[in-house]
Amino acid sequence: MVLENIETSDDAEKKPWHVLIYSIMATTVSLFLASYIFPSQISITFLFLVTIASFPMIYNVLNDEETLDEDYERVDLGFFRIHNKAFDIYTFLFLGIIIATSFWYSILPSEFVNGAFSEQIKTLSSIRGEDVKTGFALMNGREFLPIFLNNFSVAFISFLLSFFYGAGAIFILAWNASVIAVFVGNMARAASSQISHPLSAIYGYAISLPAGLISIALHGVPEIAAYFVAGIAGGILSIGIIKRHQDTRIIKDAVALFGLSVTLLMIAAFIEVWVTPAL
Repeated sequence: MVLENIETSDDAEKKPWHVLIYSIMATTVSLFLASYIFPSQISITFLFLVTIASFPMIYNVLNDEETLDEDYERVDLGFFRIHNKAFDIYTFLFLGIIIATSFWYSILPSEFVNGAFSEQIKTLSSIRGEDVKTGFALMNGREFLPIFLNNFSVAFISFLLSFFYGAGAIFILAWNASVIAVFVGNMARAASSQISHPLSAIYGYAISLPAGLISIALHGVPEIAAYFVAGIAGGILSIGIIKRHQDTRIIKDAVALFGLSVTLLMIAAFIEVWVTPAL
């Protein structure tokens, strides 16, 4: 109860960067609490705890987004711009999970890490083997359609979870963030093994965090942004239907947002297939 009320939706909308600090704290608490309560299921449990901690804030933000939709009668650039705050909040929440998870992955003993992040490690291994199991593809894809369809399925799940559970897309975003964090963490552990210093793990993390994020940013930014937008679309549609059962306009607004999500996914797949391999 205390953790989920530290950062309110009003605070988040006024200063979205506060969500980054909150997300780092919530992820850290969730990770160690999960290791104490469910030591054999840490990799999934801590993501559920992060979702629970973030749910009230995100739900209230989505409620405010739906209200803005009611007051804005057109679908144009201004319509998409009014959702900037929600997008910023999702972004800082996502980055906070990456920063905190990759940090602990980098510095904790390998025995703990291998158990605590077992599912993320399996997923990352399958991605490198080109058997994609997660929406955030880290391999060099060669086929546009399979990559697009895979990422579309994740965006659609984000939409459905947000529609049926209000802010349910948080879990999908947290999962993708944790897989990226393991990718960054592996880079950090490899870098620290080459450094002879008591603080080698910290140095390795400091080097690998920006390097890892930059290496996947080209196609990753529009891809993850698409998941954010899909989650916002599902959330405002859910709240809009509850508040205004006979009004179809909110449905059109949600479709417009989901259309933007699909466009972003097409851009991300194009970059991943034809741009990234050429660099």
